[in-house]
Amino acid sequence: MDPPRPLFWYDLVDPLSWLLDRELQALEEEDGRPLVRRAPAEWNPPPAPLLDPRGEAWRTRREEAAGLAGPQGIELAEPRLVPWSRKAHELVLLGREEGGEAELRQAIFRAFHAEGRDIGRVDVLVGIAVDAGLDRSHTKAVLDVDRHAASVARSTAEAREADALPLPALRLESGVVRGFHDRHALRTLLIP
Repeated sequence: MDPPRPLFWYDLVDPLSWLLDRELQALEEEDGRPLVRRAPAEWNPPPAPLLDPRGEAWRTRREEAAGLAGPQGIELAEPRLVPWSRKAHELVLLGREEGGEAELRQAIFRAFHAEGRDIGRVDVLVGIAVDAGLDRSHTKAVLDVDRHAASVARSTAEAREADALPLPALRLESGVVRGFHDRHALRTLLIP
């Protein structure tokens, strides 16, 4: 029996998580198989105050990500606010149930990081879901009743307990590896 795949904790509002997810997805396409299991984790869960996009923590993170994104031809948008990400993660988990998880995850990452949209708003998330082929009424109902909120909170708690913060992080058999790693480094870490 194969050992379980490494776990990748990410947050949809974290630009480094988006860049690492893109690298992982490209490596998985090259290798022809899934290499990690993806798990949501909130960088700044409620009831903590929203992150200030002009604050030092956010600016430092965004500048690091912009330096990595530029050579990939990606321009990061300047968000007006950094929303809580729980609802966006709930939508990804709905996508896991109904198929299209990867497409939804990438669409949400793009909506926030490239387009500057507020992914903390249910109406924005429903629009993204509809564009990805999900039913509008069903998606809104699932998000309105917090069907996946406990799963997101549990996954965030597991990341905290594993000392996987700050995000992004990979839990390997040998321990937790934090931060962005390019495809070459990921190949070394994930492919024997």
